[in-house]
Amino acid sequence: MSAYELQIGLYNALERDSEPTLSADFINQEYSISTARLENALFYLRENVKGIYDNPTQVADPSDDTAFPFITLSDGTTSPWDTDTERGDDATVVVHVWSRASHSLESKQIQGAIYNVLHRGTISITGSVFVGCDYLSQTVQRDPDGITRHGVQEFRIVYEEA
Repeated sequence: MSAYELQIGLYNALERDSEPTLSADFINQEYSISTARLENALFYLRENVKGIYDNPTQVADPSDDTAFPFITLSDGTTSPWDTDTERGDDATVVVHVWSRASHSLESKQIQGAIYNVLHRGTISITGSVFVGCDYLSQTVQRDPDGITRHGVQEFRIVYEEA
């Protein structure tokens, strides 16, 4: 199980039924959405976030706000929790929210939607059995450019080998 497969699982969880914003084949899959909280969170993300990226394209004009708000996923860290009979990993992943709103409300609303999708949610990870996903921490701060709001969330994901 690689960090790449875990990241694909995160993209899948956040991009359910959305328009493709990544050049990968895992975006346009059908999902069953079981709760109103999850439906509302996914609707909010589809309507209000311009994209979810691993490495967003840098715009030529730094004052161009058309690409905002967007989400990026960091690689995070993984630690094995193998036993004599099972193999698995405990991963910490970092989700970044980038906003050009003049206040932190937009970033916090997007973070709330991400929380509703990932915390205690289900993530499909190729070649692994998903055990659980829990929220760890969240911050929002003004970026050094003085314009951009940067939200950071951490989630713990536990999975075992299939």
